[in-house]
Amino acid sequence: MNCCHRSTASTQFDNAVAQRDIRRFRRRGPDATTRHLVSAVKNRPLPPQPTLLDIGGGIGAIHHLLLEEGFSKATHLDASEAYLAIAEEQAKKLGHTDRVQFQLADFPRDASAVPDVDVVTLDRVVCCDPEYPQLLRAAAGHARRLLVFSYPRARWLVRAVTAFSNGMRRLRGRPFRVYVHSPAGMRAVLEKAGMIQTWAGGTWIWAVELFER
Repeated sequence: MNCCHRSTASTQFDNAVAQRDIRRFRRRGPDATTRHLVSAVKNRPLPPQPTLLDIGGGIGAIHHLLLEEGFSKATHLDASEAYLAIAEEQAKKLGHTDRVQFQLADFPRDASAVPDVDVVTLDRVVCCDPEYPQLLRAAAGHARRLLVFSYPRARWLVRAVTAFSNGMRRLRGRPFRVYVHSPAGMRAVLEKAGMIQTWAGGTWIWAVELFER
């Protein structure tokens, strides 16, 4: 999933990556982190036919699932044209086209053009943005009820693998970087934005946290 600058996103998340991800989704369904995130949303009380904003939505796994669970509309925001094209194709297959708005945008720079919704999701998105406070503040500003996001846990092995991967990208001249941000720092940003953490879970590598307004 990605919300990086468009030029970076197009390089890192190209058509080959998008095709690989949609093949995997069609064979196996969502990965473990996405399953945790979607389950957390489904288990919270929400108004009838809630609305969704999926920032850095990738192939659209989250809205593909939540639209089947009673969500009325979704906005899928991404900076990768390849991901948006694949997500839109899958939405047509599932009969969701009229219920999803696809936007090619840099978030939070383009936040003013994005609607407020009941639920905002960011699955593996904060890790590609060095300016996470700005990103999370803008995301929280669009969430009427819930904000759910995932991020790499700040464990030494995760940090080591991230540093190695970033080093290889640097050697290859690729601008994309992954960041392991402070969990406490991210929570503080969301709490200051008027949200309270009510659930946490995830996998050994990826944390998933749910905040309510």
